[in-house]
Amino acid sequence: LEGVCDSYGNFDWLEYGGIWFITIIMTIYGMTAALLAGIASALSVYAAQSVSYQNPIRGILTASSLRSSSWNRPTEAASILDSNEIGRKKILIIQLQGHLFFGNVAQLTDNIKATLEQKKGTPAEPWIVIIDFTLVLGMDSSAAQAIGKLKDTMRKRFHIDVAIFVSGSRDGFPCKYDLSHELSCPADPADHDTISKEAALLFGGEAKMEKINTPANLVHTPRLIRSSRDTGLPIPQNLVCDSLDSALIFAENVLIARKNPCLLEDIAEFREPLTKSNNEGEFYSSDEEKRSAIIFLSNLCPGESLPDVEQLFSLFKREVYNENEIIWRQGSVSDSAKLLVKGRLLSLLENEEGALEGILAGAMLGELGLVKGIDRLNTVQCVSDGAVLYSLDREDWDVLKRDNPRIARFIDMIVIRYLAHRVQHVSNRIFETRCLPV
Repeated sequence: LEGVCDSYGNFDWLEYGGIWFITIIMTIYGMTAALLAGIASALSVYAAQSVSYQNPIRGILTASSLRSSSWNRPTEAASILDSNEIGRKKILIIQLQGHLFFGNVAQLTDNIKATLEQKKGTPAEPWIVIIDFTLVLGMDSSAAQAIGKLKDTMRKRFHIDVAIFVSGSRDGFPCKYDLSHELSCPADPADHDTISKEAALLFGGEAKMEKINTPANLVHTPRLIRSSRDTGLPIPQNLVCDSLDSALIFAENVLIARKNPCLLEDIAEFREPLTKSNNEGEFYSSDEEKRSAIIFLSNLCPGESLPDVEQLFSLFKREVYNENEIIWRQGSVSDSAKLLVKGRLLSLLENEEGALEGILAGAMLGELGLVKGIDRLNTVQCVSDGAVLYSLDREDWDVLKRDNPRIARFIDMIVIRYLAHRVQHVSNRIFETRCLPV
């Protein structure tokens, strides 16, 4: 009975039932009969699982029609990601589903290798592969070990620069085997400074670092190497992220760094923390801050001339908020649109637990309420030490519409771009195929 007790909870009900069946046969008829019962049980379980479990691959696609949360990038960075030669088309996303077990993992790995073999040496050859386990319900140890071997095959045989594995949870993958540790190529403690200083740009300028210097969107700290394709920053060969969005942000940053690492440095510079003055609670208002604000607004208005963007920005008024201060509450009157220049905010829906979304520097908020005149749809709170926003109030907006409708159209276009972003955001597109890109 030791095997029955020790294996409880480690197998699904079919496999665990087979263990009980073998135990009973061995107790009544002896070891020889138990061996035959084991063979019959294994064949029966394999047949049942093959019928019950669906194709483990839900879909394989490039990231060309997907958008991450980091969508309002500088024009040059956006042009890199939109390029057919060096952009998102070089990111291959493989989404898995259902249960992975010894009976279907061979089909899974063979299909992935066949896809990579087909693309090898062609313009469609991927540089980055993201394998998403978010929809995987369970995985046995043999399947987990096969995934670990697939990681090595992708690097050695297909020369994949970065393989990103999405667990779908900070708790890791749905298996007893420590697959997160196996896939992430964890770094030595001595490498942590390299993660937090030289390569932190790849994890996003706003990536919160935990005590072990692991960016908050990663499950394990990865070991860094130099890319075979001359990426300007050291990158991990493999890493494990907790969400598909964070994996796509990292993959996009790798593509940008490969072409021009300075772009990531510029983004991080614009999003540096606030600088406090001698009077507590006050912050410096500097020319650099206004320059950053105009650049952020230009990113939201691609193709528009700088003088026109500066004319629009001249109507914005500076506001400073402290940590935990409420910007507005859900249901309040929409009397302004705001551009976040410094700090971090949190958007949440009241009475809906878990409905949260972070807002990073460079984002505009409240533009839909300003244009449509509807009440606030969410509550927004400052979650950093402080935040600087520039606000366009309703009175100035009404004057702008009347006197300069061409400039006012910039705000309308920002509303449309945010709508397009929501439709094409990876969390919507990858899980619901009827939500087509626009």
